Amino acid sequence: MEIDPQIAATIVSNIKDVLRHEINLFDTHGHIISSTDVSRIGTYHDAAMQAARDHRTIYVDDEHQYAGAKNGINTPVVIDGQVVAVIGVTGEREAVESFGNVIRKMTEILLRENIEQTAKFNRRISQANLINQLIAQHQDSDIIRYLAASLDWDRHASHRIVVGRVTSLASIPDDATSFIPEHVFSSMPNVLVTADADECCLILNGDDSADDIVQRIAAQLESNNTKAVFGASGTTNSVEQLPRLYEQAQLALHWCLFDRSATLMHIEDLDFGLIVPSMPREAMKQFVERVFAGLDETRISAHFRTFQAYASFNGGITRAAQSLFIHKNTMQNHLDTIARDTGYNPRDLRDFSVLDTAFRLYYYLRFTTRSKAVPPHAYDFVELRSTVREYETS
Repeated sequence: MEIDPQIAATIVSNIKDVLRHEINLFDTHGHIISSTDVSRIGTYHDAAMQAARDHRTIYVDDEHQYAGAKNGINTPVVIDGQVVAVIGVTGEREAVESFGNVIRKMTEILLRENIEQTAKFNRRISQANLINQLIAQHQDSDIIRYLAASLDWDRHASHRIVVGRVTSLASIPDDATSFIPEHVFSSMPNVLVTADADECCLILNGDDSADDIVQRIAAQLESNNTKAVFGASGTTNSVEQLPRLYEQAQLALHWCLFDRSATLMHIEDLDFGLIVPSMPREAMKQFVERVFAGLDETRISAHFRTFQAYASFNGGITRAAQSLFIHKNTMQNHLDTIARDTGYNPRDLRDFSVLDTAFRLYYYLRFTTRSKAVPPHAYDFVELRSTVREYETS
C-alpha cells in the first residue's frame, strides 16, 4: 500500500499533537516517509523494517540498537491483516513504551479514513467516466463494459437520465466541487451520479422514481438555502440509446429553467417545450413582431399580466380581476386594450391562441438572450400589482 506523503504528514502531526513526542511514519521497507523531525525523512531505519517483517513491536534502547534508529518504539500498522506501515515514537523506552497500542490504533484509524475517502473518490471518478461514456455520441463499448463491471452497474437493465442545474447557491462554499452533498451520494448506491459546482447528471434504474430522488436531493439543498431544477428523460433498455435520453433530459431541464413552474420536468410532460426550442430564432422574432409591433417592454409586460390572469381562470373575468386586485370593469378595459394594441382579442378563441404563443415566444427569446433573464412565471403578485397600477395610469 502506497501512503501519500501529505497523508503521512497529517498522521504524524495529529499524533504529535496528542503525545508531544517526535513521531515517525515508515513504509514497510524501513524508510521514513514522514516525520516531525524533517531531517530524518527518507532515511533508513532497521528497527522499523524488522517491525514490518516480524509483525511485532520493536523497542530501541541502549541495550538494543538498530541501524539508523534512535531510542523509542516502532509498531506495525495492520489493515485487513496486512502490515501497511510502521509508526514510531522517539524517546526513552520507559517514557514511550506505553504508547505502542495508542499510536498503532490512531494510525490505523487515520489510514482507514484515508482509504475510505480514497475509495469514495475513486468511485466518483469511475462514475463520472462511465456517465461521460454513456451519454457520448460516440461510445466506447470496451470502456463501458469495464467501468460498468467495476461499479457493478447493470448495462442491460432499464435506465433513465436526470440532469439538474443550480438556480441559487446561497450557502455553497467557494471551494465546493459538487453542489450535491457527499451523504446524498452515499444514500443512492444504485444511481450513477456525477456533479460539479452547479450541474449534475444522474442515471437511474428505470424502476426508480425520478420524483422521489429529486425530492430527496432538493430537500438537502434547501437546508443549505440552495435551489436547483431538474429534467428527466424517458426510459430505455439499450445503452446505445442513452445519448438520445441525455438530450431529452437536457431539453426538459432547459424548459424547466424557462418555465419555473416545477422543480422537475419530465420529457413526457412537455408540450410547447418540445417545439419552441427547435423553432428558428428568426421565425420567433417575426411572429412576436407581428403581434406586438410597436409595443415597448413595459406595455408587453402589462398586457402579459392581464392575459396571464385571464388565462389562469379560464376566462373568468371576476376571478381574474380579483387576483389582480382590480374591478372587473377595469379588467374588461385591459382586455380591450390588448385587442386594440395587438389586433388580437383575448376573448376570441383563435386570437387567444395567437396571443398565448406570442407571449411565450417573447419571453423565451428574452430567456435565451439574457443569461439571467426572468421567465414569466417568476413574477410575484407584488410586481404584478405594481405593473397594473402603471398600466391604469398609462
